[in-house]
Amino acid sequence: MKINKLSVKKLSIKRMLLYPVLLLLSCSGGKLAKDVGQPVAITCARGFTIHETDDYTLLNVINPWDTTSILHTYVLIDREKPRPENLPEGDVVKIPVSHIACLSSVDASMIEMLGDIDKVKAMAETSYVKMPTLRKALDEGRIADIGEYASLNIEKLMDVSPEIIIVSPYQNMGYGKLETTGITIVENAGYMENTPLGRAEWIRFVAAFLKKSREAEALMAGIAERYQSLLARLDGVENRPTVFSEKKYGQVWHVPGGNSYMAHFFRDAGADYLWKDNTHTGSLSLDFETVYDKAEEADFWIIKSDNDLTYQQLKSEYAPYAHFKAWKNRKIIFSNTTRNNYYEEGVMNPDWVLQDLIYFFHPEVVWTDFKPRYFEWMQY
Repeated sequence: MKINKLSVKKLSIKRMLLYPVLLLLSCSGGKLAKDVGQPVAITCARGFTIHETDDYTLLNVINPWDTTSILHTYVLIDREKPRPENLPEGDVVKIPVSHIACLSSVDASMIEMLGDIDKVKAMAETSYVKMPTLRKALDEGRIADIGEYASLNIEKLMDVSPEIIIVSPYQNMGYGKLETTGITIVENAGYMENTPLGRAEWIRFVAAFLKKSREAEALMAGIAERYQSLLARLDGVENRPTVFSEKKYGQVWHVPGGNSYMAHFFRDAGADYLWKDNTHTGSLSLDFETVYDKAEEADFWIIKSDNDLTYQQLKSEYAPYAHFKAWKNRKIIFSNTTRNNYYEEGVMNPDWVLQDLIYFFHPEVVWTDFKPRYFEWMQY
């Protein structure tokens, strides 16, 4: 995976000073945890806080389903120094960690961006991995394949002796046998963020375990700068084409809520998302008739799928799809996520996703010879 890494040494003071300003232009303020030590400014992400003291760093993961409570607390101490006394409650982790297991390739991609991919010793769900560096390490056996999320190979996991295992928490779900291993479970709830820059900023959470906070801040500075420069291209653009997304599965059509991750992408790309007035951060479960009544005359239709799909195949799948204006006018934007790195790369490169969407919604501001990375016009 080609990542536009920024070296901290080469990062100008001007850019570092601009970082919080650029983020504030696209994000609203986050929530601070208890007043313990010096708070680190987290500008876009709402799901975690960092407080620093002379003796330790305190990481709080805010409960995504009850933001008045803490889901998990981590107390990070320097492994080269004596253990401090009177540490607060929480899982104590010596940093920098050297052996990591990941249940998601997104977490591994953050570690790769921080230059520590050699510390990833085990991974789950490896059939979805497309990153060349990870794929090669898996094929050569340098990273152990520990099976699927729901049925981890605990024996193989223990063989590599990870200090932490990074997981995605889900409401009312435990971790089964994983909780008996003694491995510190690091709950990365980044997928619950509802803005592209907020999701990307979880690299600062992961970086804290690697003692790579400066590197993470540099990366976020670059991401924010590029994202903001794309928003600036749309200054003065008044036309906002209407858009809706996805398709039905069974009897249910899951559309992004109006305050969701994808809804923010549509807004930032200069489109008028049809469910923009909805306040949900997740998806809405609707029937076909409800979607059709609202989206029949929409200018664009975006579909992500794990296989190739054409207009004729879409019509064969469900004939009423052909009644949408976007189907008739050949304005369906398509992404086969098994042929691209949308889910691995896109999270940490929201500017790439935004650039793709602007390319389709506003061709009047396109770049010379630009080729979208993740989306394309659906073929007939």
